Amino acid sequence: MSGTVHDLLAASAARHPDKTAVFQGGRSATFAEIDSLANRVARLLTQAGLDRQDRVVVIMGNSIESVGVYYGILKAGLISVEIHEKSTPSEVSYFIQNAGARACVLAEAPASRLGGIEIPVLVSPAGPGSSRARTFVPWSALDAVADERFEARVSSGDIASIVYTSGSTGRPKGVVLTHGNIRSNTLAIVSYLGLQEDDRVMAILPFHYVYGKSLLNTHMAVGAQVVINNRFAFPNAVIREMCERSVTGFAGVPSTFAILMNRSVFPKTRIPSLRYVTQAGGAMAPALTRRLLDCLDGVDLYVMYGATEASARLTYVPPDRLRRDKLGSIGIPIPGVEVTVRDDQGRELAPLEVGNICAQGPNIMQGYWNDPEETSRALKPWGLVTGDLGYRDEEGFLFLTGRKKDMLKIGGERVSPKEIEDAIVESGMVHEAAVVGKPDQYLFEVPLAFVVPLDEKTFDLEALRSFVAGRLSPHKHPRHWTVAKTLPKKPSGKIDKEALRHEALLEMRVA
Repeated sequence: MSGTVHDLLAASAARHPDKTAVFQGGRSATFAEIDSLANRVARLLTQAGLDRQDRVVVIMGNSIESVGVYYGILKAGLISVEIHEKSTPSEVSYFIQNAGARACVLAEAPASRLGGIEIPVLVSPAGPGSSRARTFVPWSALDAVADERFEARVSSGDIASIVYTSGSTGRPKGVVLTHGNIRSNTLAIVSYLGLQEDDRVMAILPFHYVYGKSLLNTHMAVGAQVVINNRFAFPNAVIREMCERSVTGFAGVPSTFAILMNRSVFPKTRIPSLRYVTQAGGAMAPALTRRLLDCLDGVDLYVMYGATEASARLTYVPPDRLRRDKLGSIGIPIPGVEVTVRDDQGRELAPLEVGNICAQGPNIMQGYWNDPEETSRALKPWGLVTGDLGYRDEEGFLFLTGRKKDMLKIGGERVSPKEIEDAIVESGMVHEAAVVGKPDQYLFEVPLAFVVPLDEKTFDLEALRSFVAGRLSPHKHPRHWTVAKTLPKKPSGKIDKEALRHEALLEMRVA
């Protein structure tokens, strides 16, 4: 069983059986209780007829139960396929069929609305309803399962998870991650963050998202604690619990910090216990990073970069260098990983030359589930081709210039949407900004900017236009502007640019 993800939980349960591992509202569970729940889940699923490396779709929000289900699936040698709890019936059907899943585990909320699931084994707190499962297992059946350590033949090379990620076109692709992939990344993150058993992280990111799952795995690995709060729609309540629980860590994507800095009491609230904050899930505008740094007096900010295909993390910026001279960088490779910048033929480029960001290491995925064509595009002899463009400076620090599929083609010029977005945010007039390409009969495409004003009453679009004009060359100026109250988000909290591109095309058809 050596080298597995669930080994990390079991070891912490052996060291700290009575220590609280997870807080959720007024509830909590110790390491021994989480490990016990995982053992019972593993036994329940095998008793239901599941075999080694069968896929199990999990539709649960962050909870004590979802933590136990995740580790239980791994203990049984099965493969976890976690998806958003608000997935539609058609989306669930796609994930089940694409993964070839033999079981589905539902929480109460999705169970009440996802009727008609066709799956061999269904585990649900509700009755079988209209599902077409051959075997229905009520959640309450766990109470009768023997509370004993579950032993199964699981190795580091076995698949632990299939994590679905949005593709540039078509349906989501399933990223295949082994126990070895996830475990190596987990221990590398523990190392550079300096996590200890007295750490306590506030978890608002969903666990079905690799960034969120890395928070869980890293803290379970060192015997640290996780505080689950699923109510970031009310950020001040999250901040209040951070103070009450004396959290030492917090993690978010760019939109998380835009909300904290612009729509909450965070800038005016001191959290004495807070030791570190991490940011990943896309490049954050330097202006917002600078404001966050000013707010985090004495607290380490780790700007990080990664990909689902890398089990989560590839690079990080040491906090002292971020403050001193590397604002805007995505950092240096995490321990055990090599990150390079290459041309399309795989030749490594010199410092300051822009090319494809590529990575090699024990955390890199095995490929996309049942998709050899997409796998061959992403995995090359020189490593994972992330799809991001960037360069490294003379010290080896990496900088993103954009995502290859997002680059705008304006006349004969290639322009990064990120450069335009950063200029817009730097104005201090907007809460969020996103730039996409809008087809143009003369220039192929032109920039279309979606902005959410910081203050709707005082917002002056002409003043914003003027500010951007003073920062960027004329061909980079947005030709079209859309002022919105909110921007569409993916479950991870990232801005959904595909939805914005679709909106831009609809506007053209209507016009």
